[in-house]
Amino acid sequence: MRRISSLAILIAACSQQPAEPSLNPGTFAGEGRDRLCIAGEAGNYRAGLVSYGEGDINCSASGRIDWQGNSLALVPRGETACRIPLIIEGNTVRTGNVPAACSYYCGLGATMSGKTYHRSDMGSKAVDLAGDPLC
Repeated sequence: MRRISSLAILIAACSQQPAEPSLNPGTFAGEGRDRLCIAGEAGNYRAGLVSYGEGDINCSASGRIDWQGNSLALVPRGETACRIPLIIEGNTVRTGNVPAACSYYCGLGATMSGKTYHRSDMGSKAVDLAGDPLC
């Protein structure tokens, strides 16, 4: 009986998922008009970003934040293939290399890859080209 109890405790401990880290929601400003926002609470975070190329050519996406192990990604609404990698370090959020599956969200000449955003809750909010909020 003792062996079965120990085995049950070991299985339960190994099957527990790590808790989702807590994020600090807010607005983050990038270069020029580039903006990123994080909203929600643990277990239900969402994010949106807009990054501009020349003129009004831009990338724009919003959806949920998904955790896989230690990796964090913005997954646009209704998407399964596009995962925009996010690296959060204190008050800075960077986008990693965005896969080709996300090219739908960008106009020709705009990119989401390698962008840096700094906390800027006093600046302008993250909105798309039409002025609609991304978070």
